[in-house]
Amino acid sequence: MPSGSPKSSENLSLMGTRSPVRSPEDEDVASSMGRCCQTCAFVSITLVGAALLMRAARFQDSQVSAAPVQRQFLPAPELERVQGVIDVRPLQPRQQHGQVQVVDDVDDSHSWHWQGSSRYAPSTASVCYYDYEGFAADCFCKLANNKVCRSKSCACSQGCSSSLTWRHKSSTTFKNIKYATGCQKEDSTALLTVPESFFADIRHLKTWCPQGAQKLLAEMFRASFQTFREVVGEGPARQCMHAAQLVSVPWLHLHTLCADGHIDGLPGSPTMGWCGTMHSSHDAEPLAASAMLWAERLYGVRSQSLPSSCSEMGCGIAGIGGRCSCKSDCQVHTNCCDDFSSICRP
Repeated sequence: MPSGSPKSSENLSLMGTRSPVRSPEDEDVASSMGRCCQTCAFVSITLVGAALLMRAARFQDSQVSAAPVQRQFLPAPELERVQGVIDVRPLQPRQQHGQVQVVDDVDDSHSWHWQGSSRYAPSTASVCYYDYEGFAADCFCKLANNKVCRSKSCACSQGCSSSLTWRHKSSTTFKNIKYATGCQKEDSTALLTVPESFFADIRHLKTWCPQGAQKLLAEMFRASFQTFREVVGEGPARQCMHAAQLVSVPWLHLHTLCADGHIDGLPGSPTMGWCGTMHSSHDAEPLAASAMLWAERLYGVRSQSLPSSCSEMGCGIAGIGGRCSCKSDCQVHTNCCDDFSSICRP
């Protein structure tokens, strides 16, 4: 490229140009601007830091304040009790009263949560008595010492001697030919207690002895528990009875066995039967009250007088002592209640 060209002259001119010299005033202005920028940056950093600290403090305070509220909603500790076991205590505490438990596996389809009853049978209540009417229970009739069977021969495979039975005021206890299961270290011997009076089942008792039923049950609980202590062993005892439709022998009978034992499907659901645990003879009355509540919720509330119609007693129950019946075979025996056809027939 020729040395005298315009572009070459421009480059030489730029290379020879000097940087302008700043005056003292310009230096002061630049210094002031630098300090201002530093101050602004410091203030900004300080504000951001303060904001972060305040936010952290608020978060910590919220955590501390929320902690007690959170504890209030923690689940309550589980109670150590057998499933379906409901404590039943009398209205007035009694001296030396044991812990009464009712083993009743609640059916989820019903609202059958209850706490037992303080309705004790009055001391003046009379215990009913009915003669045996031949309901395929000859063995139990003889063992119960019902007056109809006293002169009859024994119909029990294990015999009927006095060495096999324990007589009480209105009931009798004897050993069950079956043994309980689940007793672990306890004796598996099981007892049966029957009333001297004939009652086919718990519904029969509730219906045909409404005023004396609870008193009779209390005596049976007390006598069977004392016999269990004498014959089988010390410690609590489980008391059970079947629902009316599940009795194996049509004579009301109470099962007494070890506290953790099982027998004939008991304990089970409320529709199958009732069970309670006795720790003391004083438990007899509250357990009897609880058993009657169970019977009432299955078969209706007890009346104050004996029923005389199917609308009063319900269907499927036989008469007793010459009274009319609402059971299906009443037409064969010609003893149906007057309203049987309208109430109990489809």
